Amino acid sequence: MRAYASGLLWFLGICGIAALAVVLIRRSWPPDRRADTHDVLSVVFSMTGTLYAVVAAFVFIDVWQIGNDARDATYREAQAVQSVAWAAETGPPEVRASIRLLSRAYLREILDQELPRLRAGKPVGEQGWALLTDLREATARVPVPPDSESPEATVHAVMQAREDRLALADKRIGDVTWFALLFGALLAGMPILFFRFDHIGTQLAMTSAVVGMITLLLFTIHQIERPFTSTERVPATAYQNVIHRLDSLTT
Repeated sequence: MRAYASGLLWFLGICGIAALAVVLIRRSWPPDRRADTHDVLSVVFSMTGTLYAVVAAFVFIDVWQIGNDARDATYREAQAVQSVAWAAETGPPEVRASIRLLSRAYLREILDQELPRLRAGKPVGEQGWALLTDLREATARVPVPPDSESPEATVHAVMQAREDRLALADKRIGDVTWFALLFGALLAGMPILFFRFDHIGTQLAMTSAVVGMITLLLFTIHQIERPFTSTERVPATAYQNVIHRLDSLTT
């Protein structure tokens, strides 16, 4: 709900600023004096709007794909942890119990510590890596049947998935791209402020529609740029499901 409220505030605030700009421009430069610039503004508005739409679409697709990749990385990581616990079934009882406890502790570390820190934009810390190190040492004591993958090798798959998740959490579109988006939004939306409308109500409605749409697009890109800041983009479902499965192994 906080994201919806923030988006609405940005929408109303920018539309209000644009409406104030329309009123001030009409007072200092009445519409009946703009006949010679109307055609030029129409061409400029069409060109800048089209170019900006193309750029914004590519950026939006990029940040959306980052979110999809991050969600896939959580499932790969959780499934790899589950594979470690299942592969340890051939080991001695005390080793199996230790691996299950370490696997569960690692998943709880992600759920209780790492995901909240990622959503707050903070470093995840080193406890997760320490648990994986202990897990690798424990799986090294598991005998490996012929033609089977060792649990220790499966731990390396967990580490790779963890690396992917943390890399995607830090992935951004960059300051240069944001400069292009913001400056392009200004160029794309500014011409409509100077269009020749006979009635101010019509111009305010058109201006609010254009400026508001650009604002919502930028706000959406900002919200989904970091996938782990939103529980809707990358939920913790994968880790929770594997914890339930590990608990069923101990019963």
